[in-house]
Amino acid sequence: MSQKIEKILKNMPAAITKATDISSTTNPNPAPSEPRRVADGLGDPDCPICHGLGYISDDLPVGHPQFGKARPCTCQLDNLQLARAAQLRQESNAETLAGKTFDNFLSDGVSPDPEARATVHAAFERCRQFAAKPEKWLLLTGTYGCGKTHLAAAIANDCLAQGIPVLFLNTPDLLDYLRATYAPSSEATYDERFDEVRTAPILILDDLGTESPTNWATEKLYQLLNYRYNARLPTVITSNKDLKDIDQRIASRLSDAEIVSALNILAPDFRAGKLNLSSDISSLPVHRHQTFETFDIRPDLTGETRQTFLQALRGAREFVENPRGWFVLMGVYGTGKTHLAAAMANARAQMGRPVIFVTYQDLSDLFRSTNNRDVDERNGKLIQQVKNTEFLVLDDLPSLTGVTGYYREKFFQVFNYRYDAQLPTVLTTAVEREELDPRIESRIFYSDYCQTHVLQAPSYRGKKGGRKR
Repeated sequence: MSQKIEKILKNMPAAITKATDISSTTNPNPAPSEPRRVADGLGDPDCPICHGLGYISDDLPVGHPQFGKARPCTCQLDNLQLARAAQLRQESNAETLAGKTFDNFLSDGVSPDPEARATVHAAFERCRQFAAKPEKWLLLTGTYGCGKTHLAAAIANDCLAQGIPVLFLNTPDLLDYLRATYAPSSEATYDERFDEVRTAPILILDDLGTESPTNWATEKLYQLLNYRYNARLPTVITSNKDLKDIDQRIASRLSDAEIVSALNILAPDFRAGKLNLSSDISSLPVHRHQTFETFDIRPDLTGETRQTFLQALRGAREFVENPRGWFVLMGVYGTGKTHLAAAMANARAQMGRPVIFVTYQDLSDLFRSTNNRDVDERNGKLIQQVKNTEFLVLDDLPSLTGVTGYYREKFFQVFNYRYDAQLPTVLTTAVEREELDPRIESRIFYSDYCQTHVLQAPSYRGKKGGRKR
């Protein structure tokens, strides 16, 4: 073999042989050449480690599990974190998160029971603290509709606004999310997806205990939560189940007071008919900033116009304290009718009393038949809530002159019921008295238990400066 090599060397061109001899004699230890920088790679072209490639391969012995495998360079960490945050947001239930923030959560609840309101406020404050500094575990328990999911979603939205990656999943959806990897068309393997969930920087698991209690589901949930428990990864869990009704291995983790802050919300179901403040038809949370304190008392008004304006304000405050009969606000758009009506509703809510704030348009939408049994039954229940709620604000009533007979009669069923039952009702309208439907005009102007205030002030919309007192 050595003779064959010698023969090959003898036949090499003299110039090459000479160059080889010069190189070996003049610089026996040549310096390695400068690595070529990759300008169009995934990494930083100036990175001294990967030189712009974005990935590196460790010098490992053959047989090592990571031998020959590339891993992301440290110069990619920021980009990888942003990409993962976007991916987790995409895989979270966006509809559940939408619109649920700390700003539009009723931090003291709606229950007349001070103890129940205290549990809502405590949960609200603890969730805000967790969102500001996500660490350890948070367990929110309580009946359906008490606000657990809203608070959990508010945490997710707050963290995402800070750029912190969050994965928000309903428990049954999580299991479907994992099962989907078994499909031939799945882009990810089960191991990849399971690892993605269990290592998420923040995991929010909603409605634990509502999943089908199969052996597979129970085992996967335990593996997931046990990993995060041992790794001390920030986790939020909501459930309406008692711990004794949950797999005992999971329950034991949730009972560790050193790791888990458990909060039980005693508030009644916001969606039940008894407390209608958070009824699906009520839009009061949209008007949460319209209070008596933020109402503009219009120092620019003078004379009789100012007197009637202040009289309406005094009447509104008195009506909130002792609501009897009806309170009607009339005037052109922009005079403050809706703000004053919302202030009355918010004041009642702060007292822990049930209230619904609804526009005529939203109410009339419930009268339409959808030919969907479930939707029509739901709408029928909402109409009953409006008819029977303890305190109703009906905003922006039109003249009804152009409304078809069916919708007009449906509305009068609600109107007459509350009027005959003398249930406290606040009504606002921009319609002139002579343009009102005669049945409405006769009741609000000629009734002993209906007070009507006509705001003659010009519109203050578009004024510079604030409206605060």
